Amino acid sequence: MGDLAKAVADLEEEVEDVRELRKIMERLDTEIATRMDEIETIGSAALEIHGDLDNQIAEYDYMAVEQSLAHLRGLVDMEEVLPSIDAVLLLTALRDDEPVPDLALPLSLFENGGSWEHPRLSQEDLDREFKATLTRADQRWEEIWGDHAWADPDERDSQWAEDRADTEREAIKDRAHRAGNHLRELVDYIGDTLWPDLVEAVEAGDRARAVRVLAAACAAARETEPAYKLYEVNLSAQYESSPMSLGAMGEFLSDYETWLLSPKAE
Repeated sequence: MGDLAKAVADLEEEVEDVRELRKIMERLDTEIATRMDEIETIGSAALEIHGDLDNQIAEYDYMAVEQSLAHLRGLVDMEEVLPSIDAVLLLTALRDDEPVPDLALPLSLFENGGSWEHPRLSQEDLDREFKATLTRADQRWEEIWGDHAWADPDERDSQWAEDRADTEREAIKDRAHRAGNHLRELVDYIGDTLWPDLVEAVEAGDRARAVRVLAAACAAARETEPAYKLYEVNLSAQYESSPMSLGAMGEFLSDYETWLLSPKAE
């Protein structure tokens, strides 16, 4: 009976070891799933921000636009995201009894310099298209009115000045609209192009690729800051050209400006 009791005890010990191992595996699976969910959620949040921007830009709510972009930059933060990526890769390697990945960080990828493929737009780009729009409008005006018999030359000049002013206001509005679209393009590039690639790289255990994609996302997120300044400058130009073209926001700003400039009772 002694041998039998010892065999039973050994078997029970093995069963207990299996149970502990199963608990460890379950904890690993849970932790991996949690970290992957954190990573995937960032992509979903970026797409939600894109949707918010659609409404905010349409309503000329530039303050909300600025807050949304700041929120995006907080989400796409190397110091926050990379630990989750490495945790998934390390825990997966331990669970699957595979070699531990090299977690060395190529910091050069995250420097502000470097060439990235994210959407780009400058004031020079906007001004060049603005001038081209005015030039095309002048040519169309001449095609329509050039052969018209004007009773009074002053009437021609007056009509041209009126039409040119309308065209310029529309071109200024379109310039601000393009700057707003650029913000949406940057956010969409992060959420719809880069992030699915990052998730795929992490799931494949490819840290080098995941880090490269994360660096590209961080660069695109940084770009939203100067891109917002570009948007703000051109939206201000639109307001100066035609305050009411900003809808309710333009009316609010105009009323506020009037209040600021009005004489105050002592």
